[in-house]
This record gives sequence, structure tokens and C-alpha cells, in this order.
Amino acid sequence: MKLSLQYGLTKYSASRMFGAGLLACAWLAAEAACAGSFIMGDAVSLSKLSHRYNFLSYTARGKNLALRTKFNTFNFEGDTRKVVFNNTLIWLNAPVARHWGTWTIRDLDVDKTIVPLINPSQTLKSESWRLVVLDPGHGGEDRGASDLRRGLEEKHITLELARRVQAILRKYNVEARLTRDGDQTTDLDKRCILANRWGADLFVSIHLNAAANSDSSGIETHILPPAGCPITASAFVSARDRTAFCGNRHDEANVILGYYLQRPLIKYTRQEDRGVRRSRFYVIRNVACPAALVECGFISSRNDRIKIMTAAYRDNVVRGISEGILTYLNMVKRAQALNP
Repeated sequence: MKLSLQYGLTKYSASRMFGAGLLACAWLAAEAACAGSFIMGDAVSLSKLSHRYNFLSYTARGKNLALRTKFNTFNFEGDTRKVVFNNTLIWLNAPVARHWGTWTIRDLDVDKTIVPLINPSQTLKSESWRLVVLDPGHGGEDRGASDLRRGLEEKHITLELARRVQAILRKYNVEARLTRDGDQTTDLDKRCILANRWGADLFVSIHLNAAANSDSSGIETHILPPAGCPITASAFVSARDRTAFCGNRHDEANVILGYYLQRPLIKYTRQEDRGVRRSRFYVIRNVACPAALVECGFISSRNDRIKIMTAAYRDNVVRGISEGILTYLNMVKRAQALNP
């Protein structure tokens, strides 16, 4: 996927949104007034966090920090934004930092990362599960990442993957639609308009990656950072980062979705885990439902490229995305059953 997708086209127009999207952007009008002063809140020590949420244990060995419940483990790396949750890498919004001799985490990361992951039923009780919109990246004049010498074009592979995921979801009686069903140019604005017009309950954009460094390899799942937080690729907060977008209404659900997509993708492909990352890609910030963008390997990497060219690898990618979506939808159904 090209880096230009980070911020996409011009500012999204609320007047062009439909259905649920119109309601979400009405919410944004109230949020925008305070977005410029948004802060990540206070910091809480990991030891106090352990007591507050009844973790079974908290251990700190140098910069290796761990919180454990009966079923879940968070392994933090001090002075970084990395946390490994049940063997899956997730990037926090701010580093775990040492203050007055104790390791601390920002309140915002507690509320929007830690708590949703340990209590998904409470987080997902207000979400829905009826319609999944799959977004095959690029198309038409926009090839995306490519290796023309080997006949690889991102736009063709993402459409193949999306169609196959759609077929699996339909076997499980899940309604799934595509933002494009052929090799046509489809701008980012239209993709969001379609999802919002249809009343999407879940949006997953499917891509392949590319980087100037051919050693870059592995799989990433991107979700929207909360307003006021930096993207994973930057340590700084820009003026744009302070804007609240439609997608920020689902910050907590986004992290759950990101985790449930990344985990099976890594399990089945056995690729490097580059983590659930925070990015403000146009299509995930301007849809009015939980959303994620998956990068299923690097065309620019010889190791990844060889795999991407095989049917077995694509089978595993399809299996991973499908399992992630179905697990998330089942979690939503369970949350509604527990919270009638």
C-alpha cells in the first residue's frame, strides 16, 4: 500500500454521509470543539493497575513487565509503546514510562486498550454484527504495491482475497459486501460513502505492503488512534492528530477487532508479527463503525513476495481474515446476550 493513504484525500464531508455515518458525524461536531485540547490523561502505575482490575500478578524484571489474569497476559516493554497481549503485539498510544521509581501507563491506554481487551463483552455491547463491508485496496488506475516483472499487482490480489473472505462469511450466514467487485478505480471517499450508506457494522480494508527497505517483512493490522494521540510511525502529535474522526466513536471496539484479526493472520501465515498499529488511514477514520486495515505481507520483501505468489499463503491469509472477523462478530453477539 502506498504511504499516501495515511491521510488520503481532502477533509471528509459530513453532508455526503448517509445513515449511520450521518449520526456519527453529528457526534463529531460536539467533539471537534475540544479536540484541540485533548490530552492522554494522567499516568497510573502498573502495580496499582494490577490491584484496580484484580490481575493475579504483576512482575517487573528490568524493562520486562508483565500483568496476568487467569486467561490473559500483558507483556510490556518499558520505555516503548509495545505490549504483547496473549502472544500478539499491540502498539500502545504512549510509552510505558518510569516515574519516581515505578513503571506507569497512561490512563487513556488503560481505558482504550487494556480494559477493552480484558472485558470485551462490556465494550462490545453497543456494537452490531449484521453487515460486514470488505474493502479491496486500490483498483483500476491505482495498482498499489507491485512487482510488474513478476506479474504481481496489489489491486488484483486484494480483490481475490476479499472475494474469498466474502464467500466464507456468507457460508456462515454473514452478509458481506465489497466496496469494489472489479478492477475499477474507486476513490477513498466513495469507499467510505458506500460503507456508511449501507449501514456497515464492521469494515475491513485489505492491502499488501511495500517499503523502501527490502528487509521490511511481516503482517500489520492498523486501527485508528484516539484523537490527540500520535500514529505508531511517529512520536509526535500533529495538528491533524488532534481531530476526532467518525471512527473514533469506536476506539475501544477497534482495538478488539485489530487483535482478533492480527492473531489468526500470524497464526496461519507464520509471518513476522508487526503488530496492531495506530494509523489515520482515510478509510478507517471516516467510516461510522469499527474498522481495521490489514497489510498481508510486503511485496517489496523477497521473503514475503515468494510466499504471496503461492496459493497456500493466500489460503492462509483468507483463513486468518475470515476467522478474525467471525470471532469478532461472535464476541459482539455474546456481549449482547450478556447485556440484553
